Amino acid sequence: MKQKHPRVFYGWWIVGAAFFIALYTAGAVSYGFTTIFEPIVEEFSWSYMQVSLAASIRGLETGLLAPVAGLLVDRLGPRRLLFAGVTLVGMGMMLVSQTTSLAMFYGAMALVAIGVSGCSSTIVMAAVANWFRKRIGLAIAIVASGHGFSGLLVPVMVTLVDRYEWRTAVVVIGAGMLVLGIPLSLLVRHRPEQYGYQ
Repeated sequence: MKQKHPRVFYGWWIVGAAFFIALYTAGAVSYGFTTIFEPIVEEFSWSYMQVSLAASIRGLETGLLAPVAGLLVDRLGPRRLLFAGVTLVGMGMMLVSQTTSLAMFYGAMALVAIGVSGCSSTIVMAAVANWFRKRIGLAIAIVASGHGFSGLLVPVMVTLVDRYEWRTAVVVIGAGMLVLGIPLSLLVRHRPEQYGYQ
């Protein structure tokens, strides 16, 4: 008689999806963005202050939208927000690659910032917290470590910039966000009770 193996609790799939979304988002936007500073300054002769202001705007906007994201995750569920977030980040990165003016650069980075708010730690942590009681500490720790591992994307971006120039590198990173982020966001579910779990 064959022994039945217990199914993997679906919450762990959500942990995995949240881990990789956190890793890619932080790596591509937070840490990886610095790799294109120098090429942009050289191409457009903008000052470092003008370019770094875009990162400041991204951080400020993300911070301001965090409370809104917290309200929306309760109302709409994390899957919709993550789907919208990764889509906007990917599209925003591609728009950054088409930059021809400072205003366009800031606009593209604002779009990225809105996207980041949709897949921020607030959203991924809420998605995981809904599914765990006994092992919630471990589950949240795994997701949080995604931000730590995101530094692994920096050498990848440096290599892409060196080999293919910054515009192509940003397109590749943006496309990667769509190709990986969208399927991962669709793995996320709101509450276990809706899917037959206790």
